[in-house]
Amino acid sequence: MTEKIKEYASLLMPVPDIAVLIGMDDDELKAKIADKNTPEAKAYRLGRAETVLEIRRQEIALAKAGSPMAVELMQDYLVDQAQSEE
Repeated sequence: MTEKIKEYASLLMPVPDIAVLIGMDDDELKAKIADKNTPEAKAYRLGRAETVLEIRRQEIALAKAGSPMAVELMQDYLVDQAQSEE
């Protein structure tokens, strides 16, 4: 089940939709994801993070190619990263 959670999270599916697809109650899945130590939470976070990583790589490539919107996003990401280090 955790592989499916990871897969669906990597597709940026909302938690209620993931719950339906895996046959679990929404509130139960939300509770498991809220507890960062559960296998479900780890799978969800990993799947989501892998997709975010792919998107960021694409945006960095676009920024390096001169896309003004991508450059602006990179500035936001730098601020977010610096704040997460505090």
